[in-house]
Amino acid sequence: MKRSPINKIAFAFVALLVFSTSNAQINNQNENTQRIDDYLELLQLGYSEIEIFQDLGNVNFLRENYEAATFWYEKLFKIAHAETIPKSYKERYDFALNSLTSTNEPSSKKDWMKSIKNDYVIKKPSEVSNVALSQNRLVDTSDFAPGLSVTQNGNIAFFSQPVQTKPEYGIFSKKEIIHEVYRAENINGKWTNFKKLAVCPKYYSAKHPTVSADGSRLFFASNMPGTYGKYDIYVSEIKKDGSLGIAKNLGPNVNTKKNDLYPELSDDSLLFFASDGRKGYGGLDLFAVQIDKNKVSKSINLGNQINSPYDDFSIALSPEKGMGYVMSNRGSKNKVSQIAITYSTSGSDFNIEKDDNKLMKVLNDKTETDYSSTMFDN
Repeated sequence: MKRSPINKIAFAFVALLVFSTSNAQINNQNENTQRIDDYLELLQLGYSEIEIFQDLGNVNFLRENYEAATFWYEKLFKIAHAETIPKSYKERYDFALNSLTSTNEPSSKKDWMKSIKNDYVIKKPSEVSNVALSQNRLVDTSDFAPGLSVTQNGNIAFFSQPVQTKPEYGIFSKKEIIHEVYRAENINGKWTNFKKLAVCPKYYSAKHPTVSADGSRLFFASNMPGTYGKYDIYVSEIKKDGSLGIAKNLGPNVNTKKNDLYPELSDDSLLFFASDGRKGYGGLDLFAVQIDKNKVSKSINLGNQINSPYDDFSIALSPEKGMGYVMSNRGSKNKVSQIAITYSTSGSDFNIEKDDNKLMKVLNDKTETDYSSTMFDN
């Protein structure tokens, strides 16, 4: 089973909790040195100062090292606005301070571990916050690349949404962003009945959904256990009641040891996707594969008129107009642009299984193209 990199952070906190050398027996110089080391360790892990002061205060509080706990809580109170700090932090600070100044043994029946765990629980939003309704159309703002797909009749939409969550291990571990897939219904021109779909296990991501025209299959990218690499492309059957069948990996004809992302259907059987795990022109390249009911053809690179040395994320075609566009950062690595393309509409009914050169000739009719078509076979 693959572990998320965030687990390393969780284990770092376990090490901090177990092996921290600050205790009542060491002198002040060693205590100060340890505090600096703890601070720098968390800073290098990417934590903000507020998160660092919270976590070090809580770790030392649980270890009953109240002197260090009050030190870090006081640091927290100085830099954070009072209204943003949960009351539980002040409660723990008062208890730790009283424990240091009182000659009596501190007595409390409060479950401090439970209190601290509650402060690390992320409150789930009651509704999807980053999805806007504009002119009766669903707009996904979670990603720069396509993350929204609507059935041909316009009644059902699928989209991906980033959410913050705590990893599986460690109550002090850093929050991480995962992607989830949602479904929405268009009823009388209004999008409603938003529902999160369990397309992959908890703590893993699923994104870039695309639905077949007849609404029977949903394709998406996921890093769930069982992938060939980082992100693989999967497909699930959409049942009549709207529920999803078991996600099936599209296999080595599509997926690689790296990233395979942004699936996009054309003509309901031609699947475009982006990959950085195959020989190409640099970064993410665009590929095409023929998807039948139970068979996947070999993948072909779309060539140097479509792909560039940079990241090329997705392609959409309008055969009736002989036009399309490619999403790419070829103009600037920090900016994604829509690149317009034109192509011949003659013979635009592509079937890679029958003739993998036909698509290449149509999309690259201005020059000869050296493309990779030596992929895994079924």
